[in-house]
Amino acid sequence: MRAILLTLLLLPLGPLPAMAQEQEESFTEIVPGDPAVDPNTLIARAMRGDVRAMNNIGLLFAKGVGIKAPDYQEAMRWWKEAAKHGYPLAMNNIGLMYINGQGVERDAKKAHAWWQRAADLGNAWAMNNIGDLYENGQGVAQDWDQALAWYQRGAEGGDGLAMYNMGSLNERGKGTAQNDQEALRWYSRAADRGIAYAMHAIGKLMEQGRGTPADLPEAHAWYAVAADYYLAVEKEEIAQNEQARAQLEVRLTADERIRAQSVAVGLKTRIESKRKPPALNPDERST
Repeated sequence: MRAILLTLLLLPLGPLPAMAQEQEESFTEIVPGDPAVDPNTLIARAMRGDVRAMNNIGLLFAKGVGIKAPDYQEAMRWWKEAAKHGYPLAMNNIGLMYINGQGVERDAKKAHAWWQRAADLGNAWAMNNIGDLYENGQGVAQDWDQALAWYQRGAEGGDGLAMYNMGSLNERGKGTAQNDQEALRWYSRAADRGIAYAMHAIGKLMEQGRGTPADLPEAHAWYAVAADYYLAVEKEEIAQNEQARAQLEVRLTADERIRAQSVAVGLKTRIESKRKPPALNPDERST
């Protein structure tokens, strides 16, 4: 299961010294000069009703940028204001606050209600999060069919984590018949979105020859590339991926190691080209 990010996103807003440097899979490249993410004009734009500016101010408070510690109450205030104006990403962020218990009592039912509002407005990230609630029985009765349906909606809407979750359900045979080939197809789509978990999963399937003929050098390449896309906080996943890579490496011949390195370069190039964002629109999860 990979669904709800445990930390809220922070946009690269400009030259703020306290800004975290790590990037998350859902970051979108911001066009230089975009006024909605200019830290020098955020407040003025928010006061004029710019919902993206309102949302970004909330992100700054949630991450504690420029202040001593995160201020979730202030973040919630800005997000609720943006939500009043119909901005689905702010609604999704409020849901994250409730599922994580940040600044509020943890409440999966309220998280579901906010994500439903965002999903009704077409937010694919929220659709994925609703799928996670159904998969784990949080705030709703556990329902694999509903989990699959919501993940599919999110995946079709372009959410990388939803694509990964579709692969995971197909691999495990949850809500659908077990199908390694279908799992590999979804994992490949998620990998092209920069989802490290999907890259690791592809490596595992290729190493074991499930859904595809076994290919140890390519499996090693997927593990190696996945290491570049995990978040720094995902220490357990990073360790598991590195262990899988190291254990496989000793099984490769010298020529196979050279091929693995070459394949990894090609995979990284492909992923980076496919991750290039489309033009900004109001439903993008990173703004």
